[in-house]
Amino acid sequence: MLTPQLDIYMHLANRLIEKRVLEVGFGTGVGVLQYASKANGVTAIEIDPAAVEFAQKVFPIKGIEWEHGDITDYKTQKQFRAVIMVEVLEHIPDWEVALQKVHDLLFPGGHLYLSHRNANADLRKNDLHEREWTATEVKEKLGRFFGKVWLYDYALMDEQTADTRVTPIVAVAEK
Repeated sequence: MLTPQLDIYMHLANRLIEKRVLEVGFGTGVGVLQYASKANGVTAIEIDPAAVEFAQKVFPIKGIEWEHGDITDYKTQKQFRAVIMVEVLEHIPDWEVALQKVHDLLFPGGHLYLSHRNANADLRKNDLHEREWTATEVKEKLGRFFGKVWLYDYALMDEQTADTRVTPIVAVAEK
């Protein structure tokens, strides 16, 4: 469609039916709109206060809570059935704290849906990223926190092997 990221959101929508969702790093908020009507409520956090203000003004939609927050120190009493991180983890300096927090916020059996640029792809390095991992590394890093990890293409249709060059990679991790 327009971008692999928008396609990821659209393909995720049917996996989020009636689930309470946490979106980490929502950017403009447009991705959240692709699945919010199917979810059982969305809490969307973003580290950029201007982005939060934008989303609150432009998308005042019932069932979506737009919040300013950093996943590494996010505090809430809520738990979620799904957490979404689209092109976010590579920007977080303390990625291990972020993944531990996501794990803690999920109900048992809950899922993290994470897209990540594949370092095996034939692209130049993005200087805005703290790191870029191969598919093998994505699976290994998530495996430290989650019992099961699968890798997919951006349409969440074809499971990928560890040596894939597809980018972005979508990892589905189950608590």
